[in-house]
Amino acid sequence: MDLKDIAKPVEDYVDLFDMRFYECATNEGFFVDDISQHLLASTGKKLRPITCLLAAKIAGNVTSQTLRCALILELMHTASLIHDDVIDDSDLRRGKDSVKKKWGNNTAVLYGDYLYGRCLEIFETKEDFLLMGTFAEIGKELPLGELLERDVSSRGDYSEDSYMKVISKKTASLFEGAMELGAKSTTADVEIINALKSCGYYLGLAFQIRDDIRDYFSQEATGKVFANDIKEKKITLPLIYLLDSIKDEQEKSKVIAFIQSEDKKEKDILTLIDKVKAAGRIEKAQSKVRDFCNMARFQLDICEDSVSKNALLNLLDYISE
Repeated sequence: MDLKDIAKPVEDYVDLFDMRFYECATNEGFFVDDISQHLLASTGKKLRPITCLLAAKIAGNVTSQTLRCALILELMHTASLIHDDVIDDSDLRRGKDSVKKKWGNNTAVLYGDYLYGRCLEIFETKEDFLLMGTFAEIGKELPLGELLERDVSSRGDYSEDSYMKVISKKTASLFEGAMELGAKSTTADVEIINALKSCGYYLGLAFQIRDDIRDYFSQEATGKVFANDIKEKKITLPLIYLLDSIKDEQEKSKVIAFIQSEDKKEKDILTLIDKVKAAGRIEKAQSKVRDFCNMARFQLDICEDSVSKNALLNLLDYISE
């Protein structure tokens, strides 16, 4: 299965989205355009705009407002990633130099703020402004997720409950918002809107856990920097499950101390990853991914069968596999 196949029912709108996104970010006439070009050269999978477009198709049809919603969401997402790289002191983003690495912290923060400003320029109609509350909620949840993650880490709170609260704000809120806005841009049917919104929420949780699992496998296999979360002291679900399985408090404290240490040796990281895999914690986390994908599928039961609904179901299969 390929993500291009999943986007096929809305591929013409994805092309239009790409063109509009390029226009949004490359018309200032000085080095800001260089930053935009750098980002556009390494765009991600565009899952949030794609799910927004698919939700609109399932609920009715893609409208000009749907496209504006998808643009605003992707600009917000991009801005949050640029700010995250400053906060996390990350030099790489999708395998390339981050904006922070290439242009410095000050420019990265200002450019992220610039993208948030561009979001406001996209609002056109009275109907757009009626969606402001949804966009505001997403804009609040993203930084709250970062703040909560820092609070959890500083308190040494490595519980599954706290982890779920963090990813519900940092990741699920965007997918939830994408599908809610896609639906609202084409229908007033509250039942359909809420179903697609809930589907996006569970899809987002599954997507983040799956991404965290990929941290435990080679970059060649996943395209993600190997063990990056461990290097950045992030406790993800497989590690939480490992800690839960350790009954010896002294041994558990040693694992936590290692995760929180600044200078980790590669062999020690590999030892920890082997321990996670041997204890079956990857499989347990993957089971949680499948649970959330099934919950997302259940939300779609009230939606009429269509090519777009099948594409969304295929996306859930893609994530759960």
